[in-house]
Amino acid sequence: MSEDPEIKQPTEEEETPDTLTPAELVNILTNIQGVGPKNAEKLVEQGYDSISKVAEADPEELATAISGFSVSKAEGIIEKANALLELIKSGVVDVTGKVKKTKRKKAPEPDPVVHELPPGEDIKAVMERDSLLTGREQENVEIGIPTGQKWLSKFEKARIIGARALQISMGAPILVNASKAPSGLFEIAEMELRSGVLPMTIRRTLPTGKYYDIPLSVLLKHTRLD
Repeated sequence: MSEDPEIKQPTEEEETPDTLTPAELVNILTNIQGVGPKNAEKLVEQGYDSISKVAEADPEELATAISGFSVSKAEGIIEKANALLELIKSGVVDVTGKVKKTKRKKAPEPDPVVHELPPGEDIKAVMERDSLLTGREQENVEIGIPTGQKWLSKFEKARIIGARALQISMGAPILVNASKAPSGLFEIAEMELRSGVLPMTIRRTLPTGKYYDIPLSVLLKHTRLD
């Protein structure tokens, strides 16, 4: 007695349209990128009721059969259908076109980096500070600027030019060559500032009320006036 022939179950690619309802066929075709529900219905009505049929279709025939399809659009749909078939064959996508979730492998944790630390006494000695000033603040103090930045701010420039223009308007002598000086008061004051001839100090006040008077000449050494 011969054995019964093995009954082969249809694969995802071999499943025939007869086993699916029109709605299911439409749902499957919508997994082709660029095919919406309405176009999927048109494809099913014209006999393109599987992804493989769309993939094997002739672009011109497909464009003629489906109203609203150009040849270029038909070529794109066919290309996307072939790409979807490859994903189905590789097992990445099931018959409904949904991507299967794969468990991401956990990356191995790197080995901990071991650092050799100096004795606690040495660390304590390094951490002890004689002053709360930062390196930049300490540098500013050494060049004669006990607080703030070592250059003139735009507000300080404006105050100097305004105050000097007022002095000139009240008869103060001009400290630059009068023959080369501009005509306006503010222009003359700005020229004097750029020349570095103004014997002024800049007062910078802290939130505590304490203030420092800094010579303008010191700040001008670190200020760009161009």
